[in-house]
Amino acid sequence: MKSTSLWLVTLVCVGCLLSVVALADDAKPAASEKPKSDVTAALDRVAEKLAPAYSLAYKFAVGDEIRTKVVHLVTVETTIKGVNQTASTRSVSTKLWKIVRVEPTGNIVFEHSVEDVNMWQNVTGREEVRYNSTADKTPPPGHEHIAASLGKVLSVITMDKSGRILARDDKQKQFNPGIGDLTIPFPAEPIKAGATWSIPNEVRVSLDDGTIKKVATRQQYKLDKVELGVATITVQTQVLTPVNDPKVQSQLVQRLQRGTIKFDLDAGRLIHKQMDLDESVYGFSGPDSHMQYLARFTEEPATAEAATAQAEKPGETTK
Repeated sequence: MKSTSLWLVTLVCVGCLLSVVALADDAKPAASEKPKSDVTAALDRVAEKLAPAYSLAYKFAVGDEIRTKVVHLVTVETTIKGVNQTASTRSVSTKLWKIVRVEPTGNIVFEHSVEDVNMWQNVTGREEVRYNSTADKTPPPGHEHIAASLGKVLSVITMDKSGRILARDDKQKQFNPGIGDLTIPFPAEPIKAGATWSIPNEVRVSLDDGTIKKVATRQQYKLDKVELGVATITVQTQVLTPVNDPKVQSQLVQRLQRGTIKFDLDAGRLIHKQMDLDESVYGFSGPDSHMQYLARFTEEPATAEAATAQAEKPGETTK
């Protein structure tokens, strides 16, 4: 009797063991199968190799006139020793490039000028200042140099088709209506979506003792995507030199860039550019001081008629 019971127990244990082994074998993946993550990674690598590369280049012909509407909005709020002040400025201008020569190498020579400007400035405790070059015969005090430069060739620029400036001949003191580089520097070789490139730069800021401090920066670009022949590019300024002085930081924030560019690959021209900044600096003028810097810069193609119509509406803020 005891032997029979023992035999039954043994059969049950063996059966359970065989069941566990069978389940374990079923749970193991076949030797020919690969984890899903490996397959996905392999497909991603193939897709990356097959992805198209794009050439980013300006395309102009002799006699072309490229007009763009440039809008620059800035608001600076400061607090110094408990006193608050807000300074707001807005400028809407028409920038003109006249293509005078396209060299056999592909280099482009053009004349850069600003045709008109509509400006507005308001500072706490001061009288509001406006200047519309298409409507006002006499500019307000302090704006004479701006009026004198309008419609005249400011610079003759030579750039390669990738937007790298090779030579610049400044003809007179210039009016700069906004932040941003004159051209967009592209890679010389075709690139794929997701590629990045950088352009070194140097910003000079003034110190209290009258000397100039050089701050190394670089513009970091990324080809975010290409859809229907339009390249979307992101750009951001990276500060390479350590800057701990709030006074230097308060000047530096006005030279930063952060935004998006849309470029027509087939036409070889800018469609839209927008830079937005929202920066704070503490302690730039005493321990309790604070500066909030808000800015937006946009540039897009504009006909002469559209630019003139915009300049005739000094009360409107361009969005």
